[in-house]
Amino acid sequence: MTVLEAILNFDLSIFEFFQTTLRNGVLDVILKIITTLGDDGIFFIILGLVMLCFKKTRKAGLVALGALLVMTILNNEIIKPIMERPRPYNLTRLADATADVLAYTNGEKSLDWVGFFGKIDWSIDRFPGLAEKWNAGYAFPEIVERMKPTSLSFPSGHTSSAFTFAMAITMVLKKKGVAIASFIFAFLMGISRIYVGVHYPTDVIVGAVVGILYAIIGYFIFAKLYDVVYPKIEKAIADKKSKKAA
Repeated sequence: MTVLEAILNFDLSIFEFFQTTLRNGVLDVILKIITTLGDDGIFFIILGLVMLCFKKTRKAGLVALGALLVMTILNNEIIKPIMERPRPYNLTRLADATADVLAYTNGEKSLDWVGFFGKIDWSIDRFPGLAEKWNAGYAFPEIVERMKPTSLSFPSGHTSSAFTFAMAITMVLKKKGVAIASFIFAFLMGISRIYVGVHYPTDVIVGAVVGILYAIIGYFIFAKLYDVVYPKIEKAIADKKSKKAA
């Protein structure tokens, strides 16, 4: 068994667990709401901007927003195009997916889920036995039909954003309650991406890991920037007020 086949087998087993054990009407609603909150990182950006408005959380807000910027550049603009992993639902329609892959390989068709380098290394059609098992044993939830992104899959951007934000504010605020709440939400964000069928489990696992790394990078850049620049801004404001008072 190749490494890629082992990865796809692992992903399939998790998908099947979600299908047979977890999926129900209540979770459909809850996890759809959670996953929607991560769209384009807007929820985390708004939280970061709100944190900038208060002195106690200002540094955390700046670091979180800076880390999200790092995440956007590294995750979406570099790693995803290099890895070029199609979304799961591009690979479960065996007959259609096979035709699409062959047409793309022959230069007859362009695909919106193929990245800059034009490689297709993840195709389940390379493993007929696994492809047959995948298509026979797993049915994608109806919810995926209403939420299909057309971007690349690996690693999960929603999950990366959530873990980046959670780690960034935890490193700055150093509050146990904040850390627990933010990481629980990040975990649920990752689960929601698998649940609604728009990411492989391995997309989410790696998304969480790199999200934490993005936060660490962002912390060392933007926490330092804050410590250098913000005292100067405060001093300038104080000087201006004292001059007016005089």
